[in-house]
Amino acid sequence: MSVNYRIIQPGGMGRIQIPTTDTSIPGDTENIGVKSPEWMIKMDDLLDSKVEKFEDYAELFGWFAQSARYTSSDIGNNLFTSATLRHSDVRVIIPNGGYAAKLENKMNLGDDIDEMIIVRLGNIKAVKVPLQIITYEICRIQSFQQELDRLVLSFNITTKQNVVFSYGQDGGPLGQTASEVNYSKHTVK
Repeated sequence: MSVNYRIIQPGGMGRIQIPTTDTSIPGDTENIGVKSPEWMIKMDDLLDSKVEKFEDYAELFGWFAQSARYTSSDIGNNLFTSATLRHSDVRVIIPNGGYAAKLENKMNLGDDIDEMIIVRLGNIKAVKVPLQIITYEICRIQSFQQELDRLVLSFNITTKQNVVFSYGQDGGPLGQTASEVNYSKHTVK
């Protein structure tokens, strides 16, 4: 079943829009209730799910993040690109679960989440495999919002590692590419 996306604007967040997964296919009555999450998220040991091999994750309904390298307006100058790397707040939408109060308390106390992992899953020969793993470290919850059965959270992050996996026609791994940035030290690997 293909996954579609739609853009939502959570209440109380101004003009912020977040892409969310939409697994409904108009007119598809055969596959109702049959789906495998495409995106999962882990925050230290705070979350839980029923997805095999991802029991300490939660389904990630939607998320948004942006990284940027700021530039000067003088494109003729050799110093056109500055060394300033920045990252937006990471905004996520997850199910409301028994972990909601723990997350809200982390925000209230200003406690860090040491590691937040976002995984994009794919199916190869009926086996769940990672297509992409994004790891954020030293994350602080900037906002906590409940919208009925969903939580909308915004995080300030310190480091980001992005790993993309490649697979061959036979389903075998072909390798991976990665990038890593520490936004507090402005270092890149």
